[in-house]
Amino acid sequence: MATLAPRELKIGTIIDKTLAVIERCGLATLIYFVALTVIDAAIGYFALSMTAPLQQVEMRLLQSLVGLICAYFFIDAMVRKTGLRSRQAGDVFLPFLGLYILYSIGVVLGFILIIFPGLYIMARWSIAQPMLIARGGGPMQALGDSWEETEENAFQILIASLVFLVPAIAISTLCTFMLGRTSIAGMLISQIASSATSVLVLAMGVALYGLIVGTPKEAAAVFE
Repeated sequence: MATLAPRELKIGTIIDKTLAVIERCGLATLIYFVALTVIDAAIGYFALSMTAPLQQVEMRLLQSLVGLICAYFFIDAMVRKTGLRSRQAGDVFLPFLGLYILYSIGVVLGFILIIFPGLYIMARWSIAQPMLIARGGGPMQALGDSWEETEENAFQILIASLVFLVPAIAISTLCTFMLGRTSIAGMLISQIASSATSVLVLAMGVALYGLIVGTPKEAAAVFE
């Protein structure tokens, strides 16, 4: 299997290849975006009438579960469409679930410490999810390999992530400030922005996996 050698990346390259992955996986992107927006918006709407703390926690857990399932199938579709899949085994949903939990805990702890550690952890683990789906293996191996492979490009990945994250945060903040937390219109706008950001972040992970780790020969044209 021929591969592309890992190289130091530019922020513009990361963004450009992320958009290239989205373009190549247009149908999967549309399905993911619509499904995530509709389901999460519906959950958020029903949560407006729930005041009990336990009910709010249950709704958040349900949203996380929806996000997990949608992300798994979306990343798998992108990995297949871009020719990055090399694993021979079948379904890897359970290892992906374990990875999702470990990733979430690590990032949340990083943000609790101060914002920068959380962003740095996100950057270093940015290719763990597509790596696990493309190669197989376990959650700890994927996280460890991602941490090692992204070392030389951590700053570029962090800045590219901010390019995708900041607009969604700004839109959500403005909607809350101008329309109120209980506004259905504000909630829908915020969800659309959140879903779009999720598309970009997940596609960036796939693009980074192809750029940093190296790709099968048949996928090289997307990432060279």
